[in-house]
Amino acid sequence: MTNTTNASFTHLETMNVLTSTLPNDLFQEITGDIADLSKDSEPYNDRLIGHIQEEYSLDHSIEKVSSFVTALANAWSESNPGYINGTQDNQQEFYIEGMWVNKQRKYEFNPIHDHSGDLSFVIWMNIPYNLADEENYFPLVSKGQTSYTSKFCFVYTDTLGKIKQLPVPVDKSFEGTIVMFPASLHHTVYPFYTSDDYRISISGNIKRKDLIK
Repeated sequence: MTNTTNASFTHLETMNVLTSTLPNDLFQEITGDIADLSKDSEPYNDRLIGHIQEEYSLDHSIEKVSSFVTALANAWSESNPGYINGTQDNQQEFYIEGMWVNKQRKYEFNPIHDHSGDLSFVIWMNIPYNLADEENYFPLVSKGQTSYTSKFCFVYTDTLGKIKQLPVPVDKSFEGTIVMFPASLHHTVYPFYTSDDYRISISGNIKRKDLIK
């Protein structure tokens, strides 16, 4: 038998995804801002890849969420040392470059894409379906295989170069949940099938700027 008492292991680099929850008062305030939008509001479609008819600017709401979101960006940076330089030595600070709302209908989807900036975030505001109903919509998916119906997925290559998907099982319990991740991390949103209501999410990009001395 081979002696492995002197064996050691090297951990290969990876990234973390941050998950948190919007404070209820902030969630209610942003819900109100979304309710005030109409089809005449400023569209965001020409800056996005989503196959979604209704995507609108929420830049007017950035100030309301800024302190909460940038605090999370600092927490993400601290948990991933070396990925973003400048913010931990008080030379730069995070700011939200842009923010928009996706009002996604049945059958609409977001193909695989990434974002600009250093970090990106998604906040789920309204989930109109039951996840079990979505997963059962295609009952003939091979047993033991992952159902991607309606799911938000991170798409990445592992250390062997294989393409992987990490599905996030978004359901009604995710309303008010925010995830934050590197802007260059690819992700996609699969269509849902069992509701005629909107699936509403907010997305935004975070960059750095030099502190004024």
